[in-house]
Amino acid sequence: MADEAEKQVIYQPKKMYNTMLKKQYHDTAASYFDDLCAKSGVNKEENALLLKKLAKSQDEYNVALKAYNKIKGAKNTVMAFGIVFLVAAIIGIFVAMSGSDNSWIGWIVFGVGLALGIALLVIQSVAFKKKLAPAKEALGKAKGKKDELIEACYKNTAPLNDALDWGAPQEIMEKATPIIDLDPVFMGDRLEALMEKFGFEEITDPYSSVLEVLSGQIQGNPFVLEKTLDCRIYDKRYEGTLTIHWTTTSRDSQGRVQVNHHTQTLHAYATHPAPGYATETRLVYGSEAAPHLKFTRTPVHAEKMNDKERERFVKNRIKKLDKKEAKDLGNISQNFTKLGDDEFDALFGAYDRNNEVEFRLLYTPLAIKNTLDLMENPEPYGDDFSMVKHNMITIVKSEHSQKFDYSSSPTNFMGYDLSKMKEDFVKYCDDFIKNLFFDLAPILSVPLYQIHKPFEYIFKTPYRSNFSSFEQETLANGLDPMLFIPDEAGSDLPLILKAEAASRRGGKGDHVRVNAMSFKETPMVDYVSVLGGDGCFHSVPVHWIRYDEVHKVSNIGISKVGGSRKAYLDGKDSDFGGCGIRGAWTHFERGLLAVFEGNEEFLEDINNTLVEYFVDK
Repeated sequence: MADEAEKQVIYQPKKMYNTMLKKQYHDTAASYFDDLCAKSGVNKEENALLLKKLAKSQDEYNVALKAYNKIKGAKNTVMAFGIVFLVAAIIGIFVAMSGSDNSWIGWIVFGVGLALGIALLVIQSVAFKKKLAPAKEALGKAKGKKDELIEACYKNTAPLNDALDWGAPQEIMEKATPIIDLDPVFMGDRLEALMEKFGFEEITDPYSSVLEVLSGQIQGNPFVLEKTLDCRIYDKRYEGTLTIHWTTTSRDSQGRVQVNHHTQTLHAYATHPAPGYATETRLVYGSEAAPHLKFTRTPVHAEKMNDKERERFVKNRIKKLDKKEAKDLGNISQNFTKLGDDEFDALFGAYDRNNEVEFRLLYTPLAIKNTLDLMENPEPYGDDFSMVKHNMITIVKSEHSQKFDYSSSPTNFMGYDLSKMKEDFVKYCDDFIKNLFFDLAPILSVPLYQIHKPFEYIFKTPYRSNFSSFEQETLANGLDPMLFIPDEAGSDLPLILKAEAASRRGGKGDHVRVNAMSFKETPMVDYVSVLGGDGCFHSVPVHWIRYDEVHKVSNIGISKVGGSRKAYLDGKDSDFGGCGIRGAWTHFERGLLAVFEGNEEFLEDINNTLVEYFVDK
């Protein structure tokens, strides 16, 4: 009899997702929302009645708005014609006073234009005012009624909106797929295991900050999905312009001197360092399978090729691989050997692999079939992923995940229409699970990644803090950025928040020092000499911005308090120690509370009991 865990192995991930898991996820999400709705006590019948009234009110508002716009449009048209006639009158008076033979026409245009212009302006000012006032009043009443009903709808769904919480998609995914075990929080021990056992590294780059993080494990093999905000300095090209004027003289055919006026716009450029920002999402998987293997592969977007294009691509690539194989023959340090499946060899790549034996252990015929199916079929994403294996760490970076918000923030599906809320919630959960599953799919397509279970990892020493640095930075980024912004920093620039040091504070709390990095912006001008058409050099001003790095170090406290988002919003003592902790300087999600401390004096001014609270926790 097969081992119970063996039964959970997903041997054909894409097929399993399409035939079973997709529906399971969808149905579980719908059931989850219905249960949450029932527990919140929202009155569905009242919501339906209010929405019906709101729809009628919206129709009335649209009618009132149409009537108002019609009158206002007519008023503006009459006013426009009135102005046109007055302009004609002004032109007419100039013609009339010119003394020409046609001056009488000018007097006629002046008289008619003046009379009609004044008449139309009076009409739009007086007559339309009487019609516009009641239309505007009716529109205001219709809008007021509509807004009142929207407020009533929100009041009706308030218990459900408050009950919506972070972590719902994770719970749904675990229920539908037991093999994928997601962590509520990325704790320090999970990071310790990844670093000590698998060689994973923390993000120590001071110009990179973690915005979102999701961790879990498959058959004991840990993985982390991280979204970072990265700052990179690049050479920015600035442009400046200067318009010059000059005159020249020439003689016409009759020998008379003519003065010619010339105008030219000169362009100049200057290059200076400037910060650029970008987000990146990647999935990191730790496994002892093929522990010495290293390789990289980049997407070739096989899903966009038709059969003929794919056949031609494979044929051309195999020719190159044949040459590479012949060249590497007998080279101990670099001995590339094709697998024998031309289609996979050409499309998957990994030509820099360092261990042919271990590569073949991973990519068995089933793994090859799964991976090709993943790459060649455009549904749902096709070959949009890069893959890096470095010993026991495998990194997957997909194009689809770069565009998705994994935060699971309740704001993604809050609202006042129950049916729309359910639709948004289920769709978000479907998208969340689909994006995550197909980030894992290149790994799940290789059965050895699941079957190979690591030996139990024994923690030699406690990790320096309760929470991973990834989680600490995620929570810091959840706080109001104005709390961290350095003096003189540009207000329109993103902040890079870096957890520099952390220590345990009591049982479930951490004390974290956060370094906020941004730039001071100073306007500068370069004067670039450019030769003009007048034969002279001109100093063209090129305006640019000098960016000077600025920092500010602050302290935050993080504690695992449990409870729900609703309890946090309500400020219930049972969940939050009765210390009045809700405020603009706090952030709560997934049972974690982050508090901006600034410094000890700031903390004491806010609430002395917070220190005891974190220590006790």
